[in-house]
Amino acid sequence: RGGCQGATVGGEGWPIEGTDASAGPLGASSDRPSVAMSFSVLESLRSAHEDTENIEKAMSLVLMEKTKNSRNPVSVEHALHYLVEASRAKARSAVDIYSDKDGMRSDDINALAGQRGDKKQGDVWTSFYDKVKDVKDYHRRPHVNTGLPELQNARWFFERAFEADKSDSLFSGEEEMGKRVDMHSIFAAFVNLKKITANRKSKAKEACFARLKKKDPSLTPDDPDVEEAFAKEYAELDYIEWLKSFDQFHEVPRYCKYKEKLYTDYLDSIIAYLRGLLLRTQPMVGVEKLETQFDKEFDERWADKSIPGWQDATHKEKLFCLPSNKLFNNAAVIESHKTGKLYKKKVQEVQKLSFEDQKKLIEAVEEEDRRVARLESRAAKWYDLLRDTIDETVTHLQKKQSQTAEEMEAEKDLDSEEEDDDGADVDGSDMEKDDEDRPIYNPLNLPLGWDGKPIPFWLYKLHGLGIEYKCEICGNYSYWGRRAFERHFSEWRHAFGMRCLKIPNTSHFKEITKIEDAITLYDKLKKDAEEQTFRPDQDVECEDIQGNVMSQRAFEDLRRQGLV
Repeated sequence: RGGCQGATVGGEGWPIEGTDASAGPLGASSDRPSVAMSFSVLESLRSAHEDTENIEKAMSLVLMEKTKNSRNPVSVEHALHYLVEASRAKARSAVDIYSDKDGMRSDDINALAGQRGDKKQGDVWTSFYDKVKDVKDYHRRPHVNTGLPELQNARWFFERAFEADKSDSLFSGEEEMGKRVDMHSIFAAFVNLKKITANRKSKAKEACFARLKKKDPSLTPDDPDVEEAFAKEYAELDYIEWLKSFDQFHEVPRYCKYKEKLYTDYLDSIIAYLRGLLLRTQPMVGVEKLETQFDKEFDERWADKSIPGWQDATHKEKLFCLPSNKLFNNAAVIESHKTGKLYKKKVQEVQKLSFEDQKKLIEAVEEEDRRVARLESRAAKWYDLLRDTIDETVTHLQKKQSQTAEEMEAEKDLDSEEEDDDGADVDGSDMEKDDEDRPIYNPLNLPLGWDGKPIPFWLYKLHGLGIEYKCEICGNYSYWGRRAFERHFSEWRHAFGMRCLKIPNTSHFKEITKIEDAITLYDKLKKDAEEQTFRPDQDVECEDIQGNVMSQRAFEDLRRQGLV
């Protein structure tokens, strides 16, 4: 970096969260010097500020890389996250030096002023040459020049960020760098929930029986024909259908949820996977803030009892047994349960409890309801947040099901060829493509020409494109340049404004932009038109026998009176 700079910030590597501390700064090699110059506290502070600025520039390079589509968006997000954490580490280092808990910063400042340790005034030049001698001695050490170069500009941080990117190993082949989800293990857990599977089969069988009964009213639910038809028609839920509807938790019966550990584990696995997928694809997202917002919305909806499927508490269900703390699926089962010895024993135990203890039993049931409902609500929120990814997965799987093996292989070959073309550099064509994709530098915000580039500034001034013309009739719309202003009088926007004023858009109103001026001119034109209109009763002249000239109207009046 030139000058009296130390080899590292604060004389030590600065590993960040999510990286190996032994790898050195930004995943660099451990060959980087780690011995500090004990006198360079101020230089370490200056270096921290310089590195922070370079890291910010590297972030802008990463964002430009994202706009050029030359890298995977997930890799760009991870590189950006890495630089943000690196910037935080540098900021913490600078804050520690500013706090000056060990007094070294004050000592360095005093040494620059020539003040000695005994608080007596010393020689400034002596202190300066001592510093120069220490710097030269430091750089003569063999280990200083064996590590990485000290020049750590924005490009250096940019390259280190992408070198530290490990996003390729974070996703399975099915996920394809976060484009799709891979929830087969969670789907398998759902299929193995016995109560839900039995309920789904029961509903399917009831629907089948209701349809057959319309054809043959004499059928019974246990009829062999019903069993045979159900066996032929029933198909177990597949992965694609489950992806489309696994957020519909309100359709799951309450007895399949209450105090069912397998069901809550299933919800936890959904939340953990979707949360992890978001962190893997977008590490910059504040997941904790999202979850806080989810919980806040849940508390409001729970208080309003507006959560689907949880409007009523479990202990108010007819099939709920408070002494046993169980919820049954039909009346026959609960009646059978009440005849057992275990139930009677539980009833006796509950009767011995005080009123407060019995109230606590109900509160425990409500708390269990709240816990399960919270998990369902959070899982549904994560589903809504990643709905596009899940929909893309469903579309991809449906497409795969409709393809033959040959078509799938051909598609893979095509994708690999496109990737090779993207990575190849033939006669500098990739450099030209990058130049075309690079954002256009247009600080003056000049209009774009036919080639998609800003027009010359002299042409901009020649056409007066910097002059703004506003038209009140067009809703105070601005037109830049005289040509655009004159052309707009025949365009739809101005014609619509004139039609709203009930004024014809004729050439008389050209250059008129004020509503008041247009109305005044229209009234004047109407008045002039009335004056120029031929009116026979006033414009036709008649002459009597005596030679008196009068209008036709006056002559007719006198003639009817017999005076002429």
